[in-house]
Amino acid sequence: MARQSGPIKMAVVGLGRAGWDIHVRAIRGRKDFQLVEVVDLEKSRLEEARAEFGCRTFTDFKQFLRESRAELIVVATQSKDHAPMSIAALATGKHVLTEKPMAVSLRETDRVLAAAKKSKGLFTIHQNARLAADLLHIKAVMKSGVLGDIFMIKRGQYSYGRRGDWQVLRKYGGGNLLNNGVHAVDQVLQLLDSPVAAVFGDLQCVLNPGDTEDHLKVVIRAESGMVADVEVSTAVAIAPYAWVLMGSRGTLISDGETSRLRYHTQKLPRLQPVDKHLVPSRAYDRLDTIEFKQEEMPSSAPSKRNFYDYLYDSIRKGKPLLVTPESVRHTMYVLQQARKGTPFT
Repeated sequence: MARQSGPIKMAVVGLGRAGWDIHVRAIRGRKDFQLVEVVDLEKSRLEEARAEFGCRTFTDFKQFLRESRAELIVVATQSKDHAPMSIAALATGKHVLTEKPMAVSLRETDRVLAAAKKSKGLFTIHQNARLAADLLHIKAVMKSGVLGDIFMIKRGQYSYGRRGDWQVLRKYGGGNLLNNGVHAVDQVLQLLDSPVAAVFGDLQCVLNPGDTEDHLKVVIRAESGMVADVEVSTAVAIAPYAWVLMGSRGTLISDGETSRLRYHTQKLPRLQPVDKHLVPSRAYDRLDTIEFKQEEMPSSAPSKRNFYDYLYDSIRKGKPLLVTPESVRHTMYVLQQARKGTPFT
């Protein structure tokens, strides 16, 4: 698609929580994006959008695609519709932003990628948690080297409560793995230092009605040996942590608000084990006296730019996408592997 000038004319498909409260809210008041069209099955939602933005409204998605004057289409419908609607939108040659998850399976993911390669427009996915302040903080700590070589990353998101909407039904693409797990897994994949070598998953339904998981654990081992442990649950009443970094010089533990670091800066001498069949003192033979430093700091390194700032630069200035579809395929691959051997395969 040839680059245009002026504000990016945008259409939002689906005016639920994500479409209205995330995407419409994100561009409300901006001068570089203009909401010109919306699509939804609920007429009251269409009327609300028309009253505020004066935009065109549609209840039929196919009619919308035939008549749309938008430059960018945002797909924010139920998860099961993300892939087919993205493919149809890409076929028009327009730019497409799809809400997470980009699909409900790896097979669907590859179909969308194939459509994106044929399209004249840009295609990206709203994995906006890559700009989360706590993730940027964790990245900064890792880059600083204060903890030495990181060998284990833990990511936890916990709450306790039940829900009964479409997100608890597989036929709509529901479940905690595709809803919240997709963000947490995507975040840790930004931190691993090499490609994924192995994945283990445990998915359980503890509290919710329906046929999807509300508690999940995904363990990822990179080819380098670094391990990431992701736990996302709406069935845990006390949150043990939000982030843990384990390094060769120390450890970070964060509750999402405050990070506590304990580390040392000593250069430890190279040692050899004592090859004897007994310990004379009948005690552990501690080889070093290590003096640790302790720090507390906010678990936050806010980005000066948001997802739509980056998206504008990609569409108008030709800059690289913040979230490439190829990078999200890695996330979708891990999610698929995590389902194996569980009741939610």
